[in-house]
Amino acid sequence: MNEQERRSNHILRALDEAHRMGRITRAEYRTRRRALLTSLSDSNGVTARNAILPSREPAPRRVESTRRPPPGVDEAATLFPERRAALRKLWLVTGGMVLVAMLLVYWMLRRSSP
Repeated sequence: MNEQERRSNHILRALDEAHRMGRITRAEYRTRRRALLTSLSDSNGVTARNAILPSREPAPRRVESTRRPPPGVDEAATLFPERRAALRKLWLVTGGMVLVAMLLVYWMLRRSSP
């Protein structure tokens, strides 16, 4: 922050305090504040907010793929092959747990019957 901005901030705080304490009217506060803020801008009207100009280069064009996968091919599976493997592992674990549960129930029923 440069010296001019520091002074302006100090003056703005004083203006705000004078308005809150009722020493100046709302219209006078707005007029003084507007005058102070316009004095901060450069002579050509460029402020810090407008200092960065957009580039003159054209935006890169997005190329759409015209190739379509053959029918019956899952596009998500070709893009994310690890999902298919993870899903296969999940089904194997679930099937194994169901098999173990069935064997446990069978063993318990066998043991309880005379």
